[in-house]
Amino acid sequence: MIPEISSEKQKKLKHVKVYDQLFKKIQDGVYPPGSKLPSEPNLAEQMGVSRMTLRRALALLQEDGLISNIQGKGNYIKELHTISKNFGMEKLQHPFYACYNDEIDDLEVEFRIEPATDAISKNLERKTAAVVISDRWYKFDCVTKGYSLSFIPIETISEYDVDLNDINNLKDFMEDRIYSIASKSSCELSFTTTGNFTAIKYELSHDEMFILILETLYNSNGNVIISTKHYIPLTMFRMHLNVISKLSE
Repeated sequence: MIPEISSEKQKKLKHVKVYDQLFKKIQDGVYPPGSKLPSEPNLAEQMGVSRMTLRRALALLQEDGLISNIQGKGNYIKELHTISKNFGMEKLQHPFYACYNDEIDDLEVEFRIEPATDAISKNLERKTAAVVISDRWYKFDCVTKGYSLSFIPIETISEYDVDLNDINNLKDFMEDRIYSIASKSSCELSFTTTGNFTAIKYELSHDEMFILILETLYNSNGNVIISTKHYIPLTMFRMHLNVISKLSE
């Protein structure tokens, strides 16, 4: 005998049925990648459910990487990507792009050169006369979505021929080239509420909840070549890891 599902539980599972229906519409191309879903009141009316039920279904779709919510604009269907089974965060790569669960179409970069304080030297695990401090604001559709704060020993700038007179050269170094230079990295993840005021120039999120990724990259001699704090709004954070059994090594 199949046990009956109580009316209370059926009510609780209603958002799952809405999720299934919307998922099928997305898969069938009714809502193609890049398109916008109807407004929540209209969609709730179309689905014959309350807005609370709809919001729970939308939260599941967002959790599964099928839609993204752009504040003030609505819910959009994301491009469907196949997750590579070869690597996740265990590969040496830019952690912001590996963990940010939405699109970025622009990057604003600024920097300054300052004497290294004791705190910065300790963080860089080396004595250095000066440090390049760089701000990076990640944006989509002209709205700032994330922020990175990097500390680069002046020796790194010299050793790897980084041209500080060319902001694009510095940007390329921090965003791409450094990951082919580094021999290893250390990433520490924690929860923080400091993202908005640390980013100074722009508000990253209306919420105060962020995932902080403290990334340190080392060269083949074990020296720190850059240390970066990456701030990702909690609702936009997603991390993929592959764990390999010792038996399959």
